[in-house]
Amino acid sequence: MKYSVKMRASKNNNEENLHIGGAESIVDEEDLLNIINSLASRGLNHSRGQADFVNIKINKVREDDIINIRALETRTIEVDTKEEGLVVMEKLLNSMGIEKSQRVIDLLINAKNMRGAIILNILTMERMEGDLDKGVRVTNMDYASRRDISNKNHFKEALCLATKTLNAKAIIGEVCISDDPDYVTGYLANKKEYIRITKLKERGDLNGGRVFLYDPRLDTIENTIDYLKNQLVIVHE
Repeated sequence: MKYSVKMRASKNNNEENLHIGGAESIVDEEDLLNIINSLASRGLNHSRGQADFVNIKINKVREDDIINIRALETRTIEVDTKEEGLVVMEKLLNSMGIEKSQRVIDLLINAKNMRGAIILNILTMERMEGDLDKGVRVTNMDYASRRDISNKNHFKEALCLATKTLNAKAIIGEVCISDDPDYVTGYLANKKEYIRITKLKERGDLNGGRVFLYDPRLDTIENTIDYLKNQLVIVHE
């Protein structure tokens, strides 16, 4: 028997509900209590600040509903400045055939305090996620191998999310900058690989964002969002 466990942490900041962080796992019943404790500790101790609200949600899941996929291949591009990193990202987007790559980057660097991702139609450059303030949050995923989740591993968690996301029929790419002020590495992912870019913002910057590149010719937006939110996925490294 397996359970999906999700944690979300936030705090009130001048009457605004500020997203602090989130994490999740798909676990066997015997690991459930340990995972709950680890996620609670993580929600209360975050580089974005002290949370005053931590929500943990537990759902029993059917193993027959889980799909298993292989993690994307990875590589790293070293850069010295965020400006250089953004130029690299623009070139990678251009190589994918994205004609208005600067539009993608502008959305990415201006996506402030969104809990989820922007979904961008690559043909019209219109946002498709419905809720433009919160975006679409990808959930219900984990690695096949058990790991310590009491502390955030930015690379591993982002790779898991990107692998699930790029398995969606109509998502052809993703760009991301972490909202963690201590983590400046971001990435671009496509159907074949996950490309880390070592600097995309300055240390101490609380802003970050995630943009999914959606091709409407490949699947409907309804099917795509349903997959991102609800499909249970186990990633194998």
